[in-house]
Amino acid sequence: MYKTLMAYACIALFSLSIPAYADEVARVTLENGATVKLNDDFTWEYVILESQAKADTATPVTLPAAAAAVAVTENTTPAVTPTAPIANTEALTSSAIAQSALLKSTAKSGVKVSFLDSQWDDDGRLGLTFELSSNSSEHYVMIELEVSLFADSGALIKRETVKVWQAVFRMPDTYLRKGQTRESRVLWIEDIDKAQWTKQLMSLKMKEMDSRM
Repeated sequence: MYKTLMAYACIALFSLSIPAYADEVARVTLENGATVKLNDDFTWEYVILESQAKADTATPVTLPAAAAAVAVTENTTPAVTPTAPIANTEALTSSAIAQSALLKSTAKSGVKVSFLDSQWDDDGRLGLTFELSSNSSEHYVMIELEVSLFADSGALIKRETVKVWQAVFRMPDTYLRKGQTRESRVLWIEDIDKAQWTKQLMSLKMKEMDSRM
């Protein structure tokens, strides 16, 4: 499937000049029913969101195809950057719900992040743990991850950006390096109703990444 998608993306790209930002050039429906958006920068994304107000209006969320080999060392407790709750105008498509496991990992620049485990504390906070792996020559000291959490119905509950990886200043042993697989600390998310999150629906998107050579 990946080779087919990349072939489509390459054909589309060669017919265009390379822009500063990726633009959609085509959409393809796969045999499993999932819809894929092809971009002119050699990337592709699953289309997993739709407006609750207009079910025929889809919003793409990036799920990079790259899958990297992985590995781990200790890190400091990542800081969570809270964001204001979002009005529930978005929901997962039925296809995304049926294949929700695909949404629990993402990759960028040779680094892959995957959902590992969840827990609840006595205050009702949701704790999330992720696994990070790298096949990049860069030594990453900070990686941000956008986490979107959805109710069992598919409706968007909350979206937050967290520091899924944070190295210790001037301690190279805490950097995420090529060939390593590491486990994040528990990232605590507030204001999530446990009763609405039994299916553990989420999507992940890589954000800012800082590295050292």
